[in-house]
Amino acid sequence: MAEYKDYYKILGVNKNATDAEIKKAFKTMARKYHPDLHPESEKAKMTEKFKDINEAYTVLSDKQKRTIYDQVGEQGYQDYARGGGASSRARSSSYGGGNPYQQYQQYSYGGNGGGFSGFAGNSGAGAFSGGDFSDFFQSIFGGMGGGFGGFGQNFGRTAASGQAAGDVEAELALNMEDAHRGGNMQMTLPNGRTVTVKLPAGVSEGKKIKLKGMGNPTRRGNGDLYLIVKIRPHAMFRLEGEDLHVPVIIMPWTAALGGTIFVPTLDGPVKVKVPAGTHNGKKLKLSGKGLSSRGSLYVTLTIDVPRTLSKEQKDLFTKLAQIS
Repeated sequence: MAEYKDYYKILGVNKNATDAEIKKAFKTMARKYHPDLHPESEKAKMTEKFKDINEAYTVLSDKQKRTIYDQVGEQGYQDYARGGGASSRARSSSYGGGNPYQQYQQYSYGGNGGGFSGFAGNSGAGAFSGGDFSDFFQSIFGGMGGGFGGFGQNFGRTAASGQAAGDVEAELALNMEDAHRGGNMQMTLPNGRTVTVKLPAGVSEGKKIKLKGMGNPTRRGNGDLYLIVKIRPHAMFRLEGEDLHVPVIIMPWTAALGGTIFVPTLDGPVKVKVPAGTHNGKKLKLSGKGLSSRGSLYVTLTIDVPRTLSKEQKDLFTKLAQIS
């Protein structure tokens, strides 16, 4: 059995943390450990740390997943593991035998990071796809990563009114990089069938993807399954529609004299010119660099004052102050 993961400890919050506190902790930790912000020699280590942070937030930001995770707790999971998957607690009427989480897996999981977020396969896009969820996560929420596993014959939630009987909806949680690049993704449905879903590049939040005949059974045959796209929060970028926002720090001399900086995008860093006389908070617009080619990336420049100065730097700043 996989080793228990303390998601609260990973995010550095207590078990009574509010949704806002959890979101704030995630953003802080994600920025601190994002692999792109560390030298090459540390990237492998930071990648694993970042995966844990992302996984912890996926669970704790979702009310149903968090309830399930809290309900059994560390002791219940360890009892289950020591018993080879059949602990005394798990065998009791409270847990209904076998997996202590099994009684909860009839539900569809919505909210942040839910739905199909961990489907099997590889999209070839992004460093942190749903397949990166740990064995511990999958032992609780099923091999689908986002909670689509273990539902039984019927799954998902009834589709919106006006759609046929048997039609169901489920959430497809994507990393921002996967939504941006699109591509073919394989997933395994609860009935064991593996299907390929084609995601258009730049697929937006709330977009519905129809899988014909993949819904619940009816007398007239299977209904359709509608996947509703949910895009996970990103450590660097803030999403607004199809536009992205990112803060970038520059030094005072770059702001005063102008220069070239590197700005992160979903396709990798690009060179951007900073005009001379740039003020703190100035925004630069990079057209076509948003979630899709129709969106833009808005770069907010923050001027950072050095915490420590060499003697030469101090002398120069002193001279600048005297002549200003």
